[in-house]
Amino acid sequence: MKTPDAAPPMRLGPEHARALAELEGRTFPDPWDEGAFTAAFARPAFAAFGIPAGEGLVAYATFHFLGDEFEVINIAVDPAMRGRGLATALFANVLQQTDKMGMNRGYLEVRAGNVPARRLYARHGFTVAGARKRYYPDNGEDALVMVRDAGQAGNAAT
Repeated sequence: MKTPDAAPPMRLGPEHARALAELEGRTFPDPWDEGAFTAAFARPAFAAFGIPAGEGLVAYATFHFLGDEFEVINIAVDPAMRGRGLATALFANVLQQTDKMGMNRGYLEVRAGNVPARRLYARHGFTVAGARKRYYPDNGEDALVMVRDAGQAGNAAT
């Protein structure tokens, strides 16, 4: 998959809270609003990375960085831009940084039925470690808990 001509991934800050909320609103059934992103940026462990386009974002990834571990909070791609490799490019960029920062392990939860996201995470070295029953409040869907150890880059080209 080839990524479109887009700006490279960049670290985002509180000034991007509105753009994050706008993309989140187009992507998730229970989105964070601008205030939630602003509050998250006030926490030292929170980090966001995105791919800008025009006045907004076409993709973003949010994380908690906790000592030598990280947690993936969300990855979102504008629905009109899916299938172009944006999530792969963004996620690979951030995971390279976590490896360089000496973070030994990463965690995430993903909807059991979200096959494209599960494939993305597996390509980047995440494996299923367990499940959380009825985790998602909007529909009661289970979450799979996935884990990645440092250096487990996987095969992002597949």
